[in-house]
Amino acid sequence: MNRIQIINSLIEKNNYESYLEIGVNTPAQPGYSHNSIKVKLKHGVDPNVDTTFKMESDIFFNTYINQKYDIIFVDGLHLYEQAYRDIINSLNYLNEGGTIVVHDCNPIREITQRRERASNAWHGDVWKAILKLRIENPNIILYTIDADEGCTIIQKGKQELFQTKEINIYTWDFFNKNRKNILNLISVRQFRGIVGMYTFSDKIIKLISK
Repeated sequence: MNRIQIINSLIEKNNYESYLEIGVNTPAQPGYSHNSIKVKLKHGVDPNVDTTFKMESDIFFNTYINQKYDIIFVDGLHLYEQAYRDIINSLNYLNEGGTIVVHDCNPIREITQRRERASNAWHGDVWKAILKLRIENPNIILYTIDADEGCTIIQKGKQELFQTKEINIYTWDFFNKNRKNILNLISVRQFRGIVGMYTFSDKIIKLISK
């Protein structure tokens, strides 16, 4: 299952009508998804691509956004600080019952999560934004599908915060050792059960905890 299938399944499940994509690849680039999203209203934000809003996401959120969206896909600059700002800004412009999908949250190799690109694949340290949300924000539901480099699903709700006594938590070793609990990692099969049988509720939390 890839990001396109995940997003479209959420749109179909929840009857979403509006979509915002932060970070829009061109058709020639790997991971191009914008044209494949099946939704009534579709906007894109990227400073380097001719899309709806050709600008940095900070500028878009601070100046140009004039509506809320049902589903927002965050796949912009793969650095912790930017990913975190994009998520927080997205939460502020998310319709009731809406969903945020964040890409590149589950890097498997240390080299791909470095802040400077050092290999063909580059996920950056987006996972740190997810960890920050897990330890600081009780007002969301968050879990990550173990597919397509890790797609984290976020909706407004309630979560049990991730707790640890360790001090240096924003390190690869800590993340690699605790990734399942940090990300609330679930399988594709579990996600299919969620979109097919459940709504975002305590049932998801029970499913994740199994």
